[in-house]
Amino acid sequence: MLGQLEATEIEQLLSSTVVGRIGCQAEGRVYVVPITYAYLEGVVYAHTTEGLKLSMMRANPQVCFEVEQVDDLAAWRSVIAWGRFEELTGPAAGEGMRRMMGRLMPLMTSQTAVPSHGLMPHGASPGGKAGVVFRIVLEEKTGRFEKRA
Repeated sequence: MLGQLEATEIEQLLSSTVVGRIGCQAEGRVYVVPITYAYLEGVVYAHTTEGLKLSMMRANPQVCFEVEQVDDLAAWRSVIAWGRFEELTGPAAGEGMRRMMGRLMPLMTSQTAVPSHGLMPHGASPGGKAGVVFRIVLEEKTGRFEKRA
């Protein structure tokens, strides 16, 4: 049986997963990339370093965000949302990072689970690139599911 998720089911899926995909578009090019994130009250919090994703979102802040939970090919749920990218600085960046770490730290069970581009003191990453904290304010959300009847 195929169906649409209710608003509460959409919120539950966004809150319970930590890997999603951002779809962004700029200069005639579309890019879809996975990210780790934290979700709270209609806002996706994430971080990255300088690169294609960040330059595209800066050029065109309207993005798409997708998450899914797949048990098998006949039992899955997915959410697609549209929103606006906002780069965070100062105290807002610190708060965004705290929200992310609060959500992700319980899942970091070994040294290999720590992202290689995680923010270090003074906003630098282990690779030397500046880290950027951002949020996506979700403006529209839709969800679908399939389950065995």
